Amino acid sequence: MNGFDARNGVDLVLVDFDDTLVATGPRFQNARRTLFELMVGEGFDPDRAHRVHHDEVDREMLELHGLGPFRLEPSFRETYRRLCALEGRTPDPAIVERCVALARDVIGPPPCYDGAIEALTRLAAALDTVLYTQAGDPDYQLDCVRRSGVMDVIPPDRVRVCTRKTTAEFHAALVHFGVPDPGRACMVGNSIRSDINPALSAGARAILIEVDDPWIFDQVEPVSDAFVRVRGFPEAVQHLVGDGKGEGRGEREGEGVGRGEGEGEAGVVRG
Repeated sequence: MNGFDARNGVDLVLVDFDDTLVATGPRFQNARRTLFELMVGEGFDPDRAHRVHHDEVDREMLELHGLGPFRLEPSFRETYRRLCALEGRTPDPAIVERCVALARDVIGPPPCYDGAIEALTRLAAALDTVLYTQAGDPDYQLDCVRRSGVMDVIPPDRVRVCTRKTTAEFHAALVHFGVPDPGRACMVGNSIRSDINPALSAGARAILIEVDDPWIFDQVEPVSDAFVRVRGFPEAVQHLVGDGKGEGRGEREGEGVGRGEGEGEAGVVRG
């Protein structure tokens, strides 16, 4: 892409969580691969298993349960049951339990990428930075955020969790954080669908963290090419703050970076 000068006139940087700061996707993708191997081992056609899961069942479960690991149990279970129904089989309870076990293994806080917290600390010292994430279960998501160490860098009142990132939710986040001009905000995330397109549609800047094995749901066309592509969060921070010379945000504004006492709670958008 055409790059942009991210350091010129950025008042707010919104940073995604899953697969930007922490490695969430690999566990989901590996669980799906194991599910498909199980289905093929049970005699189902691999193309049909992929289609039933990705095009039918998982989309339905997204609407019912939202994003996050808790939809995988009903999604994996229903994928097997629907394949059985299509071929006139009776589901084997033992296979149902194996599907459930695969899904439950995904639950839990994901590990941070190497250098992510250090890069986040550097970014927050230079520019006003917030965490902007989405989840079907906001309480679970906030617990993962806390346990990742992100809240040692970003105060809880600078964390916002919504059910689904859309252009309208992006605008609402900017209003919440006091940035009336979208052109002075920059979104950093790994998803074209959830991070890049809503930001660009709102008139903001965007940096895409490219991942090697993207979720099929995230594989959509960008609304424009007016964004930067990088290979990891530290590279995104380098693009935003350069060599780091000059005054940091805390020095300019007389405030430290990190979690202080008496700060507000994280923002959760419910409903």
